[in-house]
Amino acid sequence: MFSQDIHSKETSQQNQVQENEVCEACGTIVELGSVIREDDTQLVLPFSGPTKESVEALADKYIKAAKARFDTVDISVDFKEIESAIESKVTLQFECTAEKLIFEMGLSAI
Repeated sequence: MFSQDIHSKETSQQNQVQENEVCEACGTIVELGSVIREDDTQLVLPFSGPTKESVEALADKYIKAAKARFDTVDISVDFKEIESAIESKVTLQFECTAEKLIFEMGLSAI
């Protein structure tokens, strides 16, 4: 019984140490308000490809995702032909910073 109590106490101390450690991947602590600006509502997504159709297809995935999630998002698309490639810039104008952040966090799923 005594050895179980010692083991339990050691495990508890190890868990406490792990809770207080800083993640090496993150390693920073910041105030959320210092990262989020009230007027940061515009997201610009650049795309490029060999044809206008391929660039439009890729950009369209992001445009559809933005419209599906946020009804009020304003979208503008600009195309440029540069040498043998097509470049596109999709600008998404959200109503508030929170919408933009939510969309950005979901970009990897698109």
